Amino acid sequence: MSNESLQISPVIKDYLLSRGYSENFTVSSIAGAGSGRQYFRISEGSKSCVLQVCAEVNDDFRHFIEYSKTFRDYNLPVPRVFAVDEGACQILQEDLGKRCLLDEVLPVDPQHRSGNERIIYPTVIDALVKWQEASQSIFSSHTELWIRRFDFAALKWETDYFTENYLKGLKGIKEIPQSVRNCFSLLAVAVDAQPKVLMHRDFQSQNIMVRPNSEIAFVDFQGARRGSAFYDIASLLWDPYVSLPVEMIKDFFEYWRMQNKRVQAYTKEDAWDSFIQASLQRLMQALGAYCFLSRVKGIQKFEKYIEPGKKQLLALLGEFKKIVKATEPEAIEFMEKALS
Repeated sequence: MSNESLQISPVIKDYLLSRGYSENFTVSSIAGAGSGRQYFRISEGSKSCVLQVCAEVNDDFRHFIEYSKTFRDYNLPVPRVFAVDEGACQILQEDLGKRCLLDEVLPVDPQHRSGNERIIYPTVIDALVKWQEASQSIFSSHTELWIRRFDFAALKWETDYFTENYLKGLKGIKEIPQSVRNCFSLLAVAVDAQPKVLMHRDFQSQNIMVRPNSEIAFVDFQGARRGSAFYDIASLLWDPYVSLPVEMIKDFFEYWRMQNKRVQAYTKEDAWDSFIQASLQRLMQALGAYCFLSRVKGIQKFEKYIEPGKKQLLALLGEFKKIVKATEPEAIEFMEKALS
């Protein structure tokens, strides 16, 4: 891509020139996000950085800038922001490398894993625990993050999103049984009652970078807020982009539980139950998103994740049945049929 076709803002260009770049730097496109944000790598010689281009200056745009500084102040692994041009909706930030967790686990062929999950996932989990351990300090000094809570209303929105985009939109189900609606409401109540920490909110393999020195870093954290301690670990371990086997999910969850002081008061069984509840909540949101982004927004790359999402959700329902026993048989039967 030529420099001219991107229309790099004068503010960003002046910053680059002041940091040793010449007029001959190169620009290459990095895959955009489902939100419509676009990313470009700007490089020259050994120097490189990433340009984020947004459709508008909204809350996400401003939160990314604010939170980057906040999280770096607490030594959390996020990119530095170098320069901002609100008029052009552009943010110049640190280049964290070209490989994300998904690249490391499924480097070429999704049918053949790299086999290094048991090496890399504990490192990612350690970084997540550090992120969560910073919660109280960050909330104490940055009340806007404490106030921005992922509460019942936000959780209920997620299952409504799944209902509209998967159950009704993709499957064509016109009437949702009252037992299912009740189940989704009770699920939101349960997850809202869980211990609160700093949530990333979209902690999945494409938002976790593996740097050239093997350090872990997080991107797309503009949705961060105060919410369930179990939500981000659920996002990581039930991620349909990767589709970890259930036994591996159990092992990695137990590793997280043993490292995490926030859940030490839980028995092993109660922690697992809370994890399954948060996982069900998160995975329905993800499946709803794949349907919305592919069918409504026309971003076809998300369509291929609908089937893996269904398979993961079916496996998760199998675990959910064990903890709810016979209390929600009609709702679970409906969901299993809708996912078949």
